[in-house]
Amino acid sequence: MDQPLSLKLASLSQISQHKLEKILDQCGDKADLIIDPSLIKPLERICGVSWLRQHGIEKIYKMDPQLGTTANITRVYLIPASIKKYKCVLDQISSVLSQNPSLADAKCFNIIIVPKVISTFDSILENRGLYDVVKLHSFSWELMYLDDQLLSLELPFIYKQLFVEQNHSLLSSISMSLWSLFHVTGRPKCILSLGKLSASVLDILEVYNESYSRDFISSESSQDIGALIVMDRDQDYASSLLTPATYSGLLSEIFDISCGHLEVNGNDTKLKRGKLNFTTTAGNPGKNTVITLDSSLDNLYGEIKHRHFSEVLSVLSSKAKLLKNEDIKALGIKEMKEFVATKLQQVTLFKQNLVNHVLVSETIISEMNNKFENLTFTESEMLNNRNKKSNFTFIDENFGTDIHIYNSLRLMCLLSLTQGLSYDEYNTLVSKYLLAFGYKFLYVFNNLITAGLLIQPSSPKLSLSNLGNLSERLPRWQNEFQTVANKLKQLPSKSDDGKSPSYVFNGGYVPLVAIICNALLTSESLVDVLSKLSALSDLKVGGAVIEKFKDGMETLNEKLSNLNLQNDLEFGCRDAKSILKTLKADKLGGFSLKPKTILVYVIGGVTYAEIAACDVIQANTSSRIIIASDCIASGSDLMAANT
Repeated sequence: MDQPLSLKLASLSQISQHKLEKILDQCGDKADLIIDPSLIKPLERICGVSWLRQHGIEKIYKMDPQLGTTANITRVYLIPASIKKYKCVLDQISSVLSQNPSLADAKCFNIIIVPKVISTFDSILENRGLYDVVKLHSFSWELMYLDDQLLSLELPFIYKQLFVEQNHSLLSSISMSLWSLFHVTGRPKCILSLGKLSASVLDILEVYNESYSRDFISSESSQDIGALIVMDRDQDYASSLLTPATYSGLLSEIFDISCGHLEVNGNDTKLKRGKLNFTTTAGNPGKNTVITLDSSLDNLYGEIKHRHFSEVLSVLSSKAKLLKNEDIKALGIKEMKEFVATKLQQVTLFKQNLVNHVLVSETIISEMNNKFENLTFTESEMLNNRNKKSNFTFIDENFGTDIHIYNSLRLMCLLSLTQGLSYDEYNTLVSKYLLAFGYKFLYVFNNLITAGLLIQPSSPKLSLSNLGNLSERLPRWQNEFQTVANKLKQLPSKSDDGKSPSYVFNGGYVPLVAIICNALLTSESLVDVLSKLSALSDLKVGGAVIEKFKDGMETLNEKLSNLNLQNDLEFGCRDAKSILKTLKADKLGGFSLKPKTILVYVIGGVTYAEIAACDVIQANTSSRIIIASDCIASGSDLMAANT
């Protein structure tokens, strides 16, 4: 397909539509669709109401546990892969069957699970006695083209399942999304994975490539995407926990964004919802304004989305002056007709977009108030391991006077990962949080520890058995975070000059994805890339660049039959350190890379700050970086997944 890459990416929605059509064909000629509210916006990206009506859907209802009778006997439920929501649907079906038992033989109940049916669901169905009554369908929709060079699966619950619950059953859905994408774009020449889940995704992807081979897929490397980077969210939690300084980053901090649509309501923001409210008066909710965060539809958003927020108001002001200077009254009748026919609609739309962005900017300023500078300064001190005592005091005061259900936890986690918390400091913050929000939230801290966001300190009580570990509890000039960050040059020593990706965090930190992209785009060979990224312990390499290392390697079935349980199964990728060692020993540095287009896939959610940082790298290197993930998530979204 000799089509532009942007058109190929946009065509993924047609694949999703075809998948849904095949499922609906199995559900009967006439049916009612009952959809979970969280899936409405993503479904609108795939198909419209008229399309659904053409394929047998007559009425559409929002999923509600108290839902009564529907227009049609046949029901099609569309829900995410959540056991809680799944059981709620089964309860509703059982209630309908208790009122009309004859429906059990009609086989008129269908449940479409996004992205796939988990084996547990079949067991639950059997235990409820509904095994042959309810039919389950898997609907793994494709990556959605939300904005210029931004793809998302829009499955925000995946982070909680993978990192908090340690349930990896949906990992194959991420592999399937990549497999489908490569059907459209071709396979990249070089693949880098960072993290255990990313390595597993590539292993599953290799299984798909071997098991579901297609004749129309070229075995040659892709001309569209030169390299793929797959990274676990827990490999760079700092980029999620830090306060972003970009316009789009602050939008995600203040407002709810779903599938590229932002709802503006100054009385109901993320910050206000998370605060303790001792008053009983409720503000007038009013009508929400919806802004579509798509550069192709809103040129103004495309111009300001990656800018530092301090520059945004001046840009909006200059745009307002340009509109003011456009004197329509001076036009003649002929010119007026031409203006109405060609420009009026564009100007009206631009004015509305300008008003929306000014409204949003005012809300951000009022919400952040005077906290932004103090917050970013303290975060910078934590990153560079300076003034631990004053940093803890700042967080302690926040927990005491300005506590927030999510953002206060972010600060605690950031301090824990960068400078560490002592036993007493940890207990002090936990106690204040529980006093504010209740002891029912005690489980949250265990979740944070499981997800790797929080490091639980050991008890300071010394005994003869643990005196040898005394050195580990003494203050250190650097911990593991600073050691790795300094090696990768993530902590800029000089002030930001505007050309560094560190501006997304006020000049204090460069996201890891930007570092890896820069290494790939500025290196002549694979040896150079791996040398620059040698500080990353979980880095692995795959793709055509390591084909020479696969001489004599077994097929997957042979690998499984000869598997040594003492070793990891590395089928889709190989350890970067061993490859680097081999390349240096054999002087095989001639693997030429220099890809012009890179696809970055973050498992567990990507932030707008990381997207902006990669935008700087692509501008500096005259390349193209496409960002993909299971969702676009802010730091507060990560905290919410742990509560």
